[in-house]
Amino acid sequence: MMHWDYRVFFEDSGYTIRTVYYDDHGAIAACSEKPIEPFGESLEDLQDELNLLQAALKKNVLSASDVPEQSVRPKVKRGKSLKAVREQLGLHKEAAEEYQLYGDSLAQDIFTFLSKITCLSMALTGFTASNKTKTYFMKVEEMISERLSDDDLAILRELITTVSDPEMRARIADILWVCKRDTDGARPIQMARVAVQSYLQSAKTLEDVDEYTSCHDRIQRAAQLAPLTDGKKSKEMRCLVAQHIDNLIDRYADVENEFLTGSAMKVLQKELEKSLNAIYSDDLARYAVKYAAVAAQKAVFADKLQDYHQAYYQKLAYREIESKWHKIAGDQEAERRARWDIADAEVWYAQQAFIGKEPNSYAVAAGRIGSAIQAFRTIEDTFGKRQDTSDRIQELHQIMLYYQQKSMSRMVSIPIDFDNTEMQQKARELVTGNSIRDALYALAFRYSLIRNLDDLKEEAEQDTESYKLRYLIPTVLVDEEGKTKAISGNGEDSIEHKMFRIAKFYQGWYGLNFIAPACQQICSEHDTRLDDLSFIVDENPFIPQGREPLYARGLLAGLQGDPVITAYLLIPQLENSLRYLLKQHGFIASKPDVIQDDYLLNKVLYSHDLQEVLTEDIIFIIKGLLVERMGSNIRNEICHGLFDYSQFFQPQITYIWWLTLYLCLYAKLQAMDS
Repeated sequence: MMHWDYRVFFEDSGYTIRTVYYDDHGAIAACSEKPIEPFGESLEDLQDELNLLQAALKKNVLSASDVPEQSVRPKVKRGKSLKAVREQLGLHKEAAEEYQLYGDSLAQDIFTFLSKITCLSMALTGFTASNKTKTYFMKVEEMISERLSDDDLAILRELITTVSDPEMRARIADILWVCKRDTDGARPIQMARVAVQSYLQSAKTLEDVDEYTSCHDRIQRAAQLAPLTDGKKSKEMRCLVAQHIDNLIDRYADVENEFLTGSAMKVLQKELEKSLNAIYSDDLARYAVKYAAVAAQKAVFADKLQDYHQAYYQKLAYREIESKWHKIAGDQEAERRARWDIADAEVWYAQQAFIGKEPNSYAVAAGRIGSAIQAFRTIEDTFGKRQDTSDRIQELHQIMLYYQQKSMSRMVSIPIDFDNTEMQQKARELVTGNSIRDALYALAFRYSLIRNLDDLKEEAEQDTESYKLRYLIPTVLVDEEGKTKAISGNGEDSIEHKMFRIAKFYQGWYGLNFIAPACQQICSEHDTRLDDLSFIVDENPFIPQGREPLYARGLLAGLQGDPVITAYLLIPQLENSLRYLLKQHGFIASKPDVIQDDYLLNKVLYSHDLQEVLTEDIIFIIKGLLVERMGSNIRNEICHGLFDYSQFFQPQITYIWWLTLYLCLYAKLQAMDS
C-alpha cells in the first residue's frame, strides 16, 4: 500500500508544497494537483500540520520532472483503520479478559467500561432534526441508559477533561450531550462542541479510500451536532465541519476509485443543506461549481474500474452529487446535463450486460434501458420537454422492445403439474346422475370455490415472511413479447399484489381440476340446449331485460368447452350487470357530466357503493379476474385484442364461466327467498 508525505516543489519561479505519494519501493508515484494549505480543526492539529510542512523544507526540492506521468491515479490509504485505533487504545475484548486472567479486577473493570463506551453504535447517538426527533431521541436515551448507569456517566464527566485520544473524547462528549441535562435544564452544549471537534480529528485519522465508512460516519455525526450548538458558536461549528470537508475534497480530488470524497459531499448536501448559505455566504455558488467539477471528474474516473457494477454505482452516485451541486449553484442547464449523464449511465450499464455475459443478458439490458427511459422522463418532468429528450426516449424505446423480444427466446419454461385426479373425480361424482338443473346448482354451491379475503391475506403475509429476500426484488410480469405488463409494489401494495397472484393460482386450479371435469360430465349425460338454461336467465334480477339470450349463449358455450364465445359474451355482460345492480339498489352508475357516460368497469369495481351490493370476497375476485394487472386482467387483455387464440384456453376463463353461473343462480335464489 502506498504512503505519502509533503515535499517542496520549485515551479513558476517560486516554491510550493504538495502531497507526494510513494510506491511500495519508496519511489515517487504521483503528487497532488494543487499546493497544500495548512489547516487544523484545533490549534494542536494546526501545529501538527505545520510540523509536517516544516519537515518538508529539510528534504530535497523536487520539480515536475521528478514525478512520473500517470495514466491511472494511485490508490491512497491515509491514517489508521478504526480497528487499529481501538487496538492501540487497548479497547478490545481481549484486553479486559487478559487483566481478568492475571487477577487485576480494577484494570479489568476499567477496560470493560471503556470498551463499552466505544462499542456503542454511532446510530445510538446520532440523529437528525425532524418531526420525529423527540420520539427517536427518547428511544436513544433509553437505549444508552440501559448500557450506562448514573455512576458510569459520572465517571465520563470526569474523564472528558483528561482524555487526549480524539475518538474516545468524541464518544464520551457525545454520550454526555445525549444523556443528561445541565442543572438549568439545557443540554451541556460545551459537550456538543467538544464532540464536533473530536469527531473531525478522529475522522482525519480514519481517512481511508478503501474503507471510507468510519471516516464518513464521524464527519456526518459532527455535521449533525454542529447546528445544535448555541448562539454564534453554531455557525462557527458548522463552518469548521465545512472547512474539514473542503480540505478533504482538495486532498483527494485527483485520486481515482474512491468514494470518500463523495460521502463527504453528501454530508454537506444532506446534513448541512439548510446551513450552506450561512456557511459560504456569497461564495456558495463558487464552492458549488467547484464541488460539481470534482464530482464530474470522479464520475469519469469510474469508467476505468474493472468491475463494471462498481463503476456504474460510483458513476451514478457522483453524477447525482454533481447534479445537486449545480442545483445549489442555480445553474439549470448544468443540472440538466448532469441528469442526462445519469440517464446515459443507465444505458452504459445496459451495454455491460452483454460484455459481462450475464445470464439472459437481453432481459437484464432491457430492464436497464427501461430505467434509462424513466430517467429521461424525469428530465422532461423537471426541465420541460425538448426535442433531444423526446428523440432519445423514442430511440431507447425501440432498443428496449428489441431486447425484450430477444429475451423471450432465452426464457426457460418450468412445467408445473396442476392435475389433481382426486379432485377431478369428486367433481364428476358431484354432478353424475342429476338433471341439468340440479347438476348446475350443485356445481355452483355444493363446494366453495371462492377464497375468503382474510385467508388470502394471511397466506400472502405468511409467504412474504417465509421468503423475505424474494420480496426485496419487485416481481415483474411480462407478455409473450417480453414487454413489462405489471410490477409488484412494496409494503401493503406488495401484500395485495401477492393476494391477487395467489387468487389467480386457485382460480386456475379450480377451473382445471373441478369446474372443467364437472362440465365434461354434464355434457356426457345431457344434450344441453339454450332452452335448458332458461331457468337461470329468465326473470333474473342480475340480468337486465333483453340480455337473457346473451347470458344463455355464453353459459352454454362455457358448459360445452368453447372459451372464446364464453369470454366474448359473458365478460361484457358481467360489466353491465354490475352497473345494473348498482342502479337497482338506488346508486348512480353514470357520470354527472353533460355527456352522461356509464361508469367503466374499474370505476364500478372500486366504488364504495358496490360494497353495499356484493361481498368483499366477490368484488376482490372480479377485480383480479378482469382488471388487475397482478391478477388475470382478462377483460382488459381481451378488449384490447391482446389475446391470441391459445390464451383463451387458460383455466381462469373457465373460472369466469363458473363465477357468472354462481352470481346468476345466487341472484335467482335471493329473489325466490324474498
